[in-house]
Amino acid sequence: MSINEARSFIKQLKDMGGDQREEYYMFIEIMKDFKAQRIDTKGVCARVKALFKGQNHLILGFNQFLPQGYEIIPEEEDATPPLQKQTVDMKLLSRL
Repeated sequence: MSINEARSFIKQLKDMGGDQREEYYMFIEIMKDFKAQRIDTKGVCARVKALFKGQNHLILGFNQFLPQGYEIIPEEEDATPPLQKQTVDMKLLSRL
C-alpha cells in the first residue's frame, strides 16, 4: 500500500457529499485517536465498522490498511470467507 493509495482513500471520503461528508470528519477523528494511542486497532475496527455501516465499498477499502490478522467483515457478508489481502500499515492513514 502506498501513500498515494492512502491519499486516494481519504480523498474518496472527503469528496462524499451531503450528510455523508460528516463521515469524513468522523473518520479523521478515529485516525487521530489511533495516532494518539487513545484507541487500539480493535477499537479502530469497531468504530470504522459502525461509521461505514451499509457502505461495503468503504469498509472493504479500509481493510487494505489494517495489519495482518485484522479485517472488518461487512454485516451482509458475514457468511462469506475473508478475501486474501495485502498486509499494510494502518498508521499510513493516520499520518495524512
